[in-house]
Amino acid sequence: MVLELNLEKESQALVLCLEKAGIKVPELDVGFAMDVSGSFDDEHQDGTTEVLLTRLVPWGLTFDPDKKLDVFTFSNGSASVQDVGPIDARNYQGFVRRNIIGVTGYNGGTAYSHVIESFLEHFGWKDKVKKAGFLGSLFGKKDEVVHGEQKPSLVIIATDGDNNERGDKERTLQVLRESEARGDKVYFLFLGISNQGSKFPFLETLGDQFSNTGFVAIPDLRKFNGMSTEDLNEFLIGEELLQWFAARGKQTAAA
Repeated sequence: MVLELNLEKESQALVLCLEKAGIKVPELDVGFAMDVSGSFDDEHQDGTTEVLLTRLVPWGLTFDPDKKLDVFTFSNGSASVQDVGPIDARNYQGFVRRNIIGVTGYNGGTAYSHVIESFLEHFGWKDKVKKAGFLGSLFGKKDEVVHGEQKPSLVIIATDGDNNERGDKERTLQVLRESEARGDKVYFLFLGISNQGSKFPFLETLGDQFSNTGFVAIPDLRKFNGMSTEDLNEFLIGEELLQWFAARGKQTAAA
């Protein structure tokens, strides 16, 4: 399934959507996390998630200084989180088939804490520990703490099922609490995609509990993919995210 878009026009529509709300467009690094659990395989194979990702490329063009989205994949377990590279105006066509289908962790379960934590490290809000490894430890090397550059960021997480990894709900809450306590300038927007009737009570709870975490239910992904640009943007950008954009936009203007 191939979707041709005028990406520049789509980006301009997003800018107009924010300007109508009186918001200056903030400068943000943008990340996208794609669920690769087994239940999402059909949507990856038939190109439905390809269209979803394509519809969000203009968000990278609009917010990100490098005009891209950094794409990670995840299922369950820390090893399932994979940085599959950025998507932008030059490489978006066929990105899911080239970079996502068959990736490490493909057809696994669903857990959120590991991919949230990985993006916090990626955008510099959480220190990353670089392991010395077995050979390094033999030669007296120690684990190294890496401090990344802190980048105001928006992370969109697309998933079709509530987490089923034992202990992950508690771990997800812990990771988000620690992020909130640090004052990380990052917003997590969960897209709960329920083509197969999935429910998302835990993600709804996260959206209610944390001021930098939102949840949007998408009961029919194909219908969502077919929305007009204006309707799609308004569907995704709720009042809380608008307020978060407004605060970041003021900081961008002051910088």
